Amino acid sequence: MKNKGLHAYRFGNNPEERRFAAEWERQNRECLTLEYLLGDDNSRAEPTDRERQVAATVVQWLGSPVGQCFLRDLGYTKNGVKL
Repeated sequence: MKNKGLHAYRFGNNPEERRFAAEWERQNRECLTLEYLLGDDNSRAEPTDRERQVAATVVQWLGSPVGQCFLRDLGYTKNGVKL
């Protein structure tokens, strides 16, 4: 995993974190999402290892119970049900 967060050890106990992390990895492998987010309007930027780690950690956190509460408080739903 090229875009690995700081807490990947939690994947075994939290499949939702693993799901978020796996999708982030796929997005960055297939769509270069982080390169586009960090670039300007006309070009992509090559993220540093630290930038990849920080972004992956935040995305994984969104799948954690606390991250899910954050999304729920913003009104997001999962499969039509409020988180």
